[in-house]
Amino acid sequence: MQKRRTLKALIAASLLAGFTTAAPLATAAEDIVIGAVLPLSGGSATIGNQTRTGLQIAIDQINAAGGITSKGGAKIRLIFADSQSRPDVGASETERLIQSENVAALVGAYNSAVTFPASEVAERYKTPWLVSGSVKNEITERNFRYIFRPGNKATYDAREQLDAITLLKEETGKGPQRLGLFYEGTDWGRSHAAVVKQLAKEQGYDIVLDEAFPPNQMDFTAQLLKIRSTRPEALIIAAYPSDHILFNKQLHQNRINLPYGLHSVGGGAEDPGFYKAVPQAAIDYMFVQEDAQVDRLKTETDPLVLAANAAFHKALGYDINSYGAHGYSGGYILADVLERAKSSSREDIRNALASTNITTGPALMNGYQRIAFDEHGQNVDAHGVISQNLNGERLTIWPRANRADTTQPVWPVPDWNQR
Repeated sequence: MQKRRTLKALIAASLLAGFTTAAPLATAAEDIVIGAVLPLSGGSATIGNQTRTGLQIAIDQINAAGGITSKGGAKIRLIFADSQSRPDVGASETERLIQSENVAALVGAYNSAVTFPASEVAERYKTPWLVSGSVKNEITERNFRYIFRPGNKATYDAREQLDAITLLKEETGKGPQRLGLFYEGTDWGRSHAAVVKQLAKEQGYDIVLDEAFPPNQMDFTAQLLKIRSTRPEALIIAAYPSDHILFNKQLHQNRINLPYGLHSVGGGAEDPGFYKAVPQAAIDYMFVQEDAQVDRLKTETDPLVLAANAAFHKALGYDINSYGAHGYSGGYILADVLERAKSSSREDIRNALASTNITTGPALMNGYQRIAFDEHGQNVDAHGVISQNLNGERLTIWPRANRADTTQPVWPVPDWNQR
């Protein structure tokens, strides 16, 4: 026990002393090279850089603590590749990392539309791929052997949104019947909408709006008119940051009432830049399906997590978020796998991934109780939480066990003229 406290203190001190992503670790013969394909430019660049920062912090902690002991203290070296948020670039960069950089494993790529084809490249080259942030169901439904996803798939996200609505209905006796779906028209948005429609039908909801939109919109006026005319009582939205920012601003300006709220499936609404770009009134009472419990840090005592948050804040100017947590968790999953693989062989790493069973430690930063993969490479124990924006804070309201005693959801939400 004393050894663990000393190790945590050492890592915390090293991180608080400074953090940088600018210069990679010096190459050594024993280094284990991991590739990370992320959107470092393009429409999802802020999210890609948050994931990168969390991943780098975790690897810095692991290396500072002595590296991979089963490999004689080998250090992990990261090589980042920019997908530019584009499927073709993500696939070509994946091939480059495998062929030219000889990476032992890969992490990525946030955008489902990128991860889907890029992970197919990794499968073809028999290179393990740890999915970060991508939820398209089919990513882990292709009978692939080398693709593993620790986080939610689209089915889980959609189920959590409807489960939160059900909980609030049970607690208050009030709830919506008419749901609207408004989503970005690439793999992520369409995958999420398809699952919501299936589950909503099973639960007896009426879908009165089913509207996809192309990414990087310049104006949502036409779609807002359709929302007003169809009158959904609750609106489920899937949007990346720039589109989410514009939509919330215009929804606020047009004063379209949604009696049981706007329900975001994360994405842009988990990016700190989103909250800086929109007026508070445009996000009051909004519900967000979160990949990590964002109000958790208020009660966190683990020095590893606190040190990681301090390093993240120093690097980006705000506390660690869901995407930083995805990267951070991914780093510790890889460390656990490499310790058990005792090898840099892609096949040995793949086999160690398949036998993963993590129930404690920093890999669980997102709030999971367990990380273990089924025969498809999906962590069936993955889950998120649902928050509501109350008095300028995102406070967890679902599951009930994660809700603080001081948090009282507002349901239904006030009309614009009552705020």
